[in-house]
Amino acid sequence: MPFAKHAIAALVLLTTSAIAFGQTMLASVPVTNYPQAIAVNTFTDHIYVIEESANQVTEIDGVTHTATTIPLGNNSQSSLNGALAINPFTNTIYAVDGVNNHLSVINGATHTVLQVTTGNAPDAVAVNSFTNTIYVANYSDNTVTVVNGSTLATSTLSVGTGPIAIAIDPSPNEIYVANFTSNSITTIKGKTNVTSTVGVGQHPVAVAVNPATHEVYAVNRDGGTISVIAAGTVTATLTAGSTPVSVGVNDATNQIYVPNLGSNNVTVIDGKTKATTFVTAGAQPNTVAIDKIRNKIYVANGNGLCLTVIDGKTKASTTLGDVGNGSGDLAVDVLTNQVYVMTQNPAGSAVSAFSGANGVFPQSFLDRLMGGVSGIR
Repeated sequence: MPFAKHAIAALVLLTTSAIAFGQTMLASVPVTNYPQAIAVNTFTDHIYVIEESANQVTEIDGVTHTATTIPLGNNSQSSLNGALAINPFTNTIYAVDGVNNHLSVINGATHTVLQVTTGNAPDAVAVNSFTNTIYVANYSDNTVTVVNGSTLATSTLSVGTGPIAIAIDPSPNEIYVANFTSNSITTIKGKTNVTSTVGVGQHPVAVAVNPATHEVYAVNRDGGTISVIAAGTVTATLTAGSTPVSVGVNDATNQIYVPNLGSNNVTVIDGKTKATTFVTAGAQPNTVAIDKIRNKIYVANGNGLCLTVIDGKTKASTTLGDVGNGSGDLAVDVLTNQVYVMTQNPAGSAVSAFSGANGVFPQSFLDRLMGGVSGIR
């Protein structure tokens, strides 16, 4: 049986079996240092956490929940504000730490680490898996470093002031950069590296794009708004809750989710009508991850119970998971239906693994997968 047939058959088994699981905490994996960001490679079922001050990434096996430390090589300063991105097609993990002016390129199979020079204070990273191109936002010199994933050759583009977040629309190959200080979003044409910039609300801290509609959503933290951008123009400005800080898009339902740190709720945007509703979350909701297959939305809460689960269809929410205060990021593996919550706590930082919320895996999607299996040669 060819590899592709094995892979798709395994995906079907994983996803159909996951429906039967209840939502419980499965494991707590200690992380010695102060974790800053988390990401998951669904193809390998490995989870990655970058740790403040330690200049290292911890890899967690999604089956055994065992942890392996990956040192990030020579660094002149202790790491500070970390960010991660993964190309699952190449099994490569990309890490920046906010203070050392390089991108760490980690081979997921061998744990070999290469370092690529970036601009000053790299604080965000994203990868276009289809073009194998990596984009690094350099906060202090107002640039983006563009890295060829095959050759690691780089080029540098000027953007707005204080670039802090990146989102990628893979089909048109467009990249969006949130510029915190200049209150703007820069668009990069991936093919030509031509840039353009549009003004948004006060202090955009997060940006996401719906790859189905190609609309961009910029979260303006201190303006309390979300700017909607289409074709380089702001088409709507929507009211969020108090201190909105992140954004997630379910392109399958055209629903957008914005956690509001100050008002303990999540703004839900109907992408078609731009109508907004508010869903109750836990205390200090700060990041969001979406299982678009089961239409479940997961939100990390900084205080109290760590995880809010929202049903995308009914908008009903429940909050659970007593792992201590300090949950600051999370990731979901849609193939295994597990959710990973990263907690930063002086008493003991950890990554907590939860079984995902029950949901019906779309039969039409399974039919397409099985048809694809029988058609592979």
